[in-house]
Amino acid sequence: MTEDFPREHPPEPAPGPAQPPPGPRRPLLARPVVTGLIGVLVGAFLVGVPWLTLSLFGDEPSGRTLSAPAALGGLSRAQEAIAKLDKVKGQTQIDRIDKTDRETAGRVSAAYGGAGAVVQQYQDDRLQRGFQLIAVRAPSPELVAPYEDVQALGLAAPSTELVRVGPVQCLVHNDPAPAGTTPDPDRSFVTNCQRTGANLTVTLRVLSSEGNHDPQELAGIVEQAWRELGE
Repeated sequence: MTEDFPREHPPEPAPGPAQPPPGPRRPLLARPVVTGLIGVLVGAFLVGVPWLTLSLFGDEPSGRTLSAPAALGGLSRAQEAIAKLDKVKGQTQIDRIDKTDRETAGRVSAAYGGAGAVVQQYQDDRLQRGFQLIAVRAPSPELVAPYEDVQALGLAAPSTELVRVGPVQCLVHNDPAPAGTTPDPDRSFVTNCQRTGANLTVTLRVLSSEGNHDPQELAGIVEQAWRELGE
């Protein structure tokens, strides 16, 4: 027979220093994680508002139509110049120019986000001198002439030269001429000229070298178109 011994209980822990009562909970906005998140959101808001504003209220291309002048630089619309010589025989060519100008204008408008555009070919009475007007209600980058090291090539002038006439830029093609000489002006001709602004770009694209040698004259024709089309 076994004797029952009294069970020993573990000693009570010694009383420690009194714990302070829990303080008031920190406001939500005072917590570091929350303030950091708010900072991110505020930063995104400051970036996002200008982006949204520019997206919604930024400059949109004008879809207002453009009408080509009846004449430019003394040249008539190509269709009219051809009809004066022989409308019956020239009808096929007239139809082709109509389609070319119309299709090109559509492509220009599409390239500028739907901006109003017009394209029109012009010819002199003998159908020897011609150029094409391209106008769009939108700004464009400036013209660029590729760099050519004329000294290394031994040339008097680059084959493509950028000439500025007031606000108009023209690209001029020069035939090769050795260094120390002057390129023959009769063998140099303008390839295209352009003036651009905030709401309009006017370009003149040369269709033949005949009569299109002087950038000053071509720049003046661009200015005439600019005034008639109006910005």
